[in-house]
Amino acid sequence: MTYPKDREPLLRDSDCGNEIENEKWQHELFKFSDAISFIHIKRERICPRAVFLIVATILGLFLVDQYRISMRRTELEECNDVLAECENVPFNETLVPPFYNYLEDFTVSRRYDISLCLIPKVMSTIGTAVLCYIDDPHAFSNANRSIAHETYDGRFCEGNEMKSFASVSRNLHSDFENVIVVRDPFDRFISGFTEKCVKYEGLDLCHGCGVDIRCFLRKQYRRFMRMSMLFPVYTLADTHFAPQTWFCDMKNSLNKSKVIKYANRGEERDQMIDSILEVFERRNVTMEEQGEVRNELSKGKTIHSTRGSTIRLDYEKMMKEDVSIRRAIVRMYYYDFLYFGYKI
Repeated sequence: MTYPKDREPLLRDSDCGNEIENEKWQHELFKFSDAISFIHIKRERICPRAVFLIVATILGLFLVDQYRISMRRTELEECNDVLAECENVPFNETLVPPFYNYLEDFTVSRRYDISLCLIPKVMSTIGTAVLCYIDDPHAFSNANRSIAHETYDGRFCEGNEMKSFASVSRNLHSDFENVIVVRDPFDRFISGFTEKCVKYEGLDLCHGCGVDIRCFLRKQYRRFMRMSMLFPVYTLADTHFAPQTWFCDMKNSLNKSKVIKYANRGEERDQMIDSILEVFERRNVTMEEQGEVRNELSKGKTIHSTRGSTIRLDYEKMMKEDVSIRRAIVRMYYYDFLYFGYKI
């Protein structure tokens, strides 16, 4: 016969076992729920990042594809050969556009509140020397420097340079005078080509074209057209052949500046010097300093000059006789001709 109390230990053992099992079950449940929470949290962290990367990759591929389509469409619509007549394209659409903000370089005289826009192949080296001299003639002379023989790499007044028209406006007095010296685009191009592409042919500065002027015109034209649509590139050739309207923020600075036409010989050179000294006269540059500037600018060729060389004369003749070369130069520099008053 079994008594109720005889079952109590059994009941107690059974309850204890159940409690242990319940604890194990609850512990496993908690572990499972923790794992689910961890996976959920991790998914919350990972999924947005993964989605973002996927969307960004798809968008990037789409944009690259659109760029390629755009470039193909542009190539079909534009003048592919700057030397050709390109009768299927309106003439104004074959022109390198003006006022692209390519480079801003100025040299200044704080003493007289004068700034000079620096354009490669347009009196930039000797112009830097002129403003350096009038800013501190004693220091310049005591360093055994001369205006006509100054070099750009070893210039005495590198600290007198600024990198934007806005900076010039902030650092000089409000009545400062900015000077822009410009050059006939035909003359500037031939000067640059004979110096950079012919004289230094072995350095391969001209897009792999060497002394082939037609090859260079084709490549340089395409580079300028691409830059005007995308972003600037600063190789030596690009900076030395870029349109003059691309320098010194001329979109904003041109109508606030004194424009002087460059010349390197005869009466035209005398007129250029007179125009520079008229600015100096207005800024109260001393007569002694003006006299020194006139003497130095009248000396003739500088270290970079190609004037009178046989090579230059040959390329000048080629340009005059070859209509396609002249047409290409006009397409590259049409707005330089227009805004600075040079005949095409």
